[in-house]
Parts: sequence; structure tokens; C-alpha cells
Amino acid sequence: MSPATNETVATTTAQVSPTSAPGRAIPPLLARLGAGLAATALLLAATRFPIWRAHFSAPQYPQGLDISAYGDKVTGNLGEIHEISHYIGMPTLNFVAMPEMKLWLLVILVGVAAVVVAVATRRRWLRRLACAGLWLIPVGALADVQFRLWQTGHSLDPTSPLHVPPFTPRVVGPTSLMNFTLWAYPGWALLLIAVAAAVVTFAPLVARRLTR
Repeated sequence: MSPATNETVATTTAQVSPTSAPGRAIPPLLARLGAGLAATALLLAATRFPIWRAHFSAPQYPQGLDISAYGDKVTGNLGEIHEISHYIGMPTLNFVAMPEMKLWLLVILVGVAAVVVAVATRRRWLRRLACAGLWLIPVGALADVQFRLWQTGHSLDPTSPLHVPPFTPRVVGPTSLMNFTLWAYPGWALLLIAVAAAVVTFAPLVARRLTR
């Protein structure tokens, strides 16, 4: 076989080789698009679920009391919880009146924009910044709730019927006060956002490793 023929065969083989650059580029691209669609669906679904939940238990409430804080409302046994708060001089946990709660829908839209940037950009630093922004949403939301709980527990009325020292309810986990135990949890909204951040961050990396 002539050298010219050998060169032609080698060129053709390189073009159809499954390990060529275009062959490796397609699966990660599909993975990024799929991750972007899945993350967007998770972010939009998060608007229908609570951001934070808590369960109060005490002997006088055998079934317990529950509270769920959404971006635009608070549901649960609010009357009983407010009555208990009144006895120890703790102000009402009015999440809806908090300025940052009114920004929740905007935060979700910013999260969707971060997903689009992470999927569309070819700049590594910009993609990392967008992924970091997604992770910051659930972390920042929990930090904000923790601050509000600290603020509430340190704004006790000294003229209340029962006197308790200032305290800080935990945003996650148990808090005991007198004969009450409060168990607090992240809501499904934050869990869905965390899953969306994980999908956008790690799905392209996994797809790239599988195509090597």
C-alpha cells in the first residue's frame, strides 16, 4: 500500500474514531442540558413547599404542634404557638412580615438564571460562580431563619407571666425550654434547591468521567 493510501486511511480512522474530541463532547453537552432542565424543574417545584418546619412537643400537647414557613405564608397550629409565646414574653414569629420573605420568589428566579448560566457558559470561573450561587440559596435561607430565631429568643418581654432567660432556638435540631421541646428541620423547598445545585454541579463532571 502506497504512503498516500496509508495517509488517507489514517485520516479517515481519526475522523470516525469514538475517542475523537467531538465524540467526547456530545455526552457532556447532553448531560449539562439535562441537568439544567432537571434543576429548573426542582427550583420551580420548591415554590410550593415550606422553607422551614418545626414541631413542638410537650405533655399538655400529646400530638404536638406544627409550624411550616413558606415564602408567602405560615401554616400550622399558629394560635396555640402564639399563646405559648405570649406566656414567656416571646414576640410572635411573623415570618410573612419579614422583608426577606417577600423576596423569596425573586430568589427562585435568580436561581433559575444561575442554572442557565451554569449550563450555557463555557467559562469555568463563571460556571463555578453560578453553582456557588445555587448552593448559597439554602445555606443563606437557613442562616436567615437562624438569625430571626435568635432575634425572637432575645426579645422577651420582662413583664410576661413567666420569666425565662434569653435563648436561641436551633434552626435545625432540638431545642428544649421548660417542658417544651422544639424540633426544627429544613423544609422541602431547601432540600429541592440543594438537589438542584448538586445536579448542576456534579452531573457534567460524572458524564465527563464516563466518556473518558
